[in-house]
Parts: sequence; structure tokens; C-alpha cells
Amino acid sequence: MQLNRRQHLALVALGLVSGTSTTLAAPPASEAGQTLQLDSGLLWYQENNNRIRDLEAIVSVRQSLSEDSAWSARLLVDTVCGGSPIGALPSKASQSFVTPTATSLNPPVATQTTTSASGGGDGGGLSLCSNPVQNQKYTTAPGDLPIDQSFHDQRVALSGGFETAVGRQDRVNAGLALSHELDFFSTSVNALWSHDMNQRNTTLALGMNIESDRVSPVGGAPVPGSLYGDFRKTANQSKTLQDLLVGVTQVVSRRWITQGNVSLERSSGYETDPYKIITEVDTQGYDAAGLYRYESRPGSRRRYALYWDNKYAFDQDVLQVSYRHAADSWGIRSDTLEAHYRLALGERSYLEPHLRAYHQTAADFYRLYLVQGAPAVDYASADPRLGGFTGQTLGIKYGMTMGESGELSLRLERYVQRGTVTGSSLPGLQGLDLYPGMNALLVQLGLRASF
Repeated sequence: MQLNRRQHLALVALGLVSGTSTTLAAPPASEAGQTLQLDSGLLWYQENNNRIRDLEAIVSVRQSLSEDSAWSARLLVDTVCGGSPIGALPSKASQSFVTPTATSLNPPVATQTTTSASGGGDGGGLSLCSNPVQNQKYTTAPGDLPIDQSFHDQRVALSGGFETAVGRQDRVNAGLALSHELDFFSTSVNALWSHDMNQRNTTLALGMNIESDRVSPVGGAPVPGSLYGDFRKTANQSKTLQDLLVGVTQVVSRRWITQGNVSLERSSGYETDPYKIITEVDTQGYDAAGLYRYESRPGSRRRYALYWDNKYAFDQDVLQVSYRHAADSWGIRSDTLEAHYRLALGERSYLEPHLRAYHQTAADFYRLYLVQGAPAVDYASADPRLGGFTGQTLGIKYGMTMGESGELSLRLERYVQRGTVTGSSLPGLQGLDLYPGMNALLVQLGLRASF
């Protein structure tokens, strides 16, 4: 799974998006009286075969101003680099490509740089990659998945919010989020209203988020569907998103609390990935003289998601089980089942196994390849993130308390992704793994404290 790092920044910061780790209950009594809460983490993510790797640091603070109001802030800094699949198929012959900054299929000698944006370019700053390059031609060996090793990006995301009580049963949260990447800038505003009822055993919530994105692809934005070798590029692009969430939290018993959310999203503007292409083959599946096209996606997208989360407290342990169903106007349907079990190891430490199963159908316009001479299509993408696949995550977290209100934790997870369709009956493509799948390792160190 290539990380999707650009959506729902503001709602995620408030814990509003269905499928995120939303807090269902009030904070522990040991923390309830504290005025300043600090959460920080350091995450390392690595895909196999020298693909995407991500180093991320995050710090969140929440300062109480009174019993009824507080402000919060969240800073995230990360660097991503490594090999990114470009969408082209593996082939029985070697294939040659260029990084996105090139303007010719035979660029000059590669220029060594210290950093580059998603797909290449010079940006300066810290780099996880040894020698990201621009204006480079690279060759993929027969049978290998074409991957651009110059993929590199850096992000700084900042969000802040203010919450206050309105009367005795209502609360209002409002916030702002900014995110800057080397080829992307996003601003968003968000708000959440919640209402307690039924002796505070039931809470209704209504949240919204409005986001505006500016996309500045390295080398320019390719004309969707144009030939890869023509290098037809346009200026910077933009996109807008609107999110709406309706939720209810219910205390079922002194041990069981449940939450349900319905979220709706609408986006419009530049939805195409400027760094993805698609292979065009002849009717027998053989390479059509190295013919590729830039992908093309619809200019709007609508999504909805249903999310149900449950926490059940035993005498010392806690079980959390959630289910999420999502669908969109592109034809993608997904289901996620997730479970955490917090196993107490005495009074000061715990183990938390984690299981997650995910299944996704392909977008209506997803294609492994295009066939030369076939009727033209308006939209086509070979991006593996839009294909049908299954994903399984298995992990464990160890945590221990520090003092009365602090905690140190370490989380290890392994993710395995496999495509639903990995081959073709066309003679020229038989024997090739067209969706090789991916494994990834995640390590996260967390620190929480209250003052």
C-alpha cells in the first residue's frame, strides 16, 4: 500500500474520520484533572524490494483553559522516498523510462541532487535517499515491475483547534489545518458540534471539513491520456474537497461503549496522478513498440463510508472491534474489519495485539493495460492503489506507564497486500506477474504525558 498522505488532514486531527482511532470514552481519571497533555510519536515504514520508506515524527498538545474549554495543536513532519510503481506493466523485454523532470526520452547525464519532490526534482533539505536524481533515464529488467527510484517527498503539516462548551449539553470544536509538500499545498477548515443527552449516555456529533489543494507536479502536469513520449505538460492544478460526518456514541453498559459514523465526501478538480502511466499492448499482449500513455481520471469523486466501533472493558483488559464499509462514484468498494485486544501485564504495562483485514474492488476505469486499436476510453489508470486487492495487517504494541499520567509505547506491524487480478490470458503477457503485491514493516515509538 503506497501511503495516502493528502486527504482528511483536519478531520483526522480531530479524530472525526470514520476508520481512524477515535476516542470513544472520556480520558482516564488520572488525566482528567491535568491541564496540558502531550502526545508524540516517531514512525518508520518500509516496503519490500527497496520500495517506499517513510520516516515520520508527530507532536500533539492539548492545553485546558478551563473546565469547559481547551486549545490543541498538532505538528507532523515526514520524509518519504524509495521506489514507486509508475503503472507500466512488467514485460518480457527490458523497458526504459525517464524521471518526471525530463523533457526527452534521451535526457542528458543525470544530475545528482540532495532531494526531490514526488517523482523527482530539486527541493533541498533532509533526505532518506542516498542520491535522488532528476533528468535521468532508467531501465527495468525483463519481468520486473517498472519502478521509479527517484520518488521523494517531504511534508510539514500543522493543525490547530479550539473547543468549548455551549451550555450544559453541547460542545463546539473548530480548527484549521495546513499541509505543505514539495509538489502540493493544502489548507482546510473544520468544525464539530456534539450534543449530550440521555444523562450523558448518548452523544450526537456533526462534523464538517472544507479543503483546498494546489498541485504543482514536478516537470508539469501531463495532459491526461496523452502519449508518454510526447511530454505534453500543463500548468499547476487545483482541487477542492468537502467532508460531512454524522455520528452517535452510546454507553450501552458500564463495560461497553459503541460508536457509529456516516461520512460523506465530495471532491472536484485535478484527481489524476501526474506520475502514473499505463502500457498499451497489441491484440496479442506484446509491447506496442514501447507505447505508454499518461493516466486519466474523472474530475470529480463522491465517497461515503459507514463505520461502527465498539469497546468492551473486562476486569483489566479491553477489546476493541470495528468495521468500516466505503464506496465511491469511481466504483471502488471496500470493507475493513479491525480488532485490538489490550492485555494487562500487571498494573504498569500491557500488550495489545492488532489484526486488520481489508478488501477492495477495482475502480471502473482501472486497467492493467490498454489494447492498441480498441475503442478509446475516457478514463484509464493502472495505479495499483485503484485496483482490486486484499490487505492484512498483523501487529503488536507494548506499553508501560511512567509516573501517574505518562506512557511509553512501541508498536510493530507487518502489512501484506495481494492483487485480485495478477495475470492475463494474452500470449504476450502470460507468465508475468502483473500485480506483484507488496509487504511492508511499520515500527512506531510513542510517548504520552500530562502535566
